[in-house]
Amino acid sequence: MPGEDVSDGRADFAEPGGPLMRIALLVVLCALLPFSSAPVGAAQPTLGEAFQEANVAASRGDYADAIRLYSEVIDAGVQDPDVYFNLGTAFAQSGDYPRAILSYERALILRPNDAAAATNLAEAEKELEAQRVDAEGEAMIHRRRAIGEAAYGRVSSDTLAYLLLVANLLFFVGLGWAWGSRVGRRTGLAPLLAVSGSLLVFSALGLAVKSGVFRQGPRGVVLEDRVDLREGPDPRARVRGQARGGDRGEIIGRPDHEFVRFRVVGGPEGWVAADEVGRIDLEARTD
Repeated sequence: MPGEDVSDGRADFAEPGGPLMRIALLVVLCALLPFSSAPVGAAQPTLGEAFQEANVAASRGDYADAIRLYSEVIDAGVQDPDVYFNLGTAFAQSGDYPRAILSYERALILRPNDAAAATNLAEAEKELEAQRVDAEGEAMIHRRRAIGEAAYGRVSSDTLAYLLLVANLLFFVGLGWAWGSRVGRRTGLAPLLAVSGSLLVFSALGLAVKSGVFRQGPRGVVLEDRVDLREGPDPRARVRGQARGGDRGEIIGRPDHEFVRFRVVGGPEGWVAADEVGRIDLEARTD
């Protein structure tokens, strides 16, 4: 979880100028005090404190308040797997499984080897399917991933980057050694070149998969129970198909202000309201 070091970097404010400025501000605050119902000088909670408050709210079963507080931490710019994990658990406990799925997916982006997040994600999908069976007698969630995403799902981008660097170094050192000695086959360099070359291809391909080179757009998940896929970004446009809560897909093309074009995995494609689809892939931080 983002500790106080994360929140301190965002919650601290520079003090106003010198002593005269502080005295002037104090006089103004004292003059306004009788007209204010809020306590003057009350400390604003840090992001770490907000996270702890959210945990306390979740522990007492107040999931709506916990969701609000976790969301505030995320909206403040924190991208942390523990925050997304706890938010997903709060959504799951409140019965909102599509948003729980979205949060667990984001937690796994930040921490691919998080077994608890993977387990909870599968459990949320299972509960959503059971919910549909009880209500409608069918239970299918479009969640199939591409082969590349399945292969690299539990490997972080940082690990692949380090592997690419090491493999690249070993491969070109081996090439240089073989070229210099001109007896590469007799010195046993062939296995080294084969292994390092394979790792080079594996890690480079993995980084390409992670960065979405082979996708048409960022991954998304449907958040509402039933969503109409329309021919255009207009609520009056003809319906081409439907998507269900928890269905995965890709947000393709340039999004409209109020609509996005969404392609369901193994299913139809169309325009949906932007707030009906959650983006799984986290946007790059600019600060």
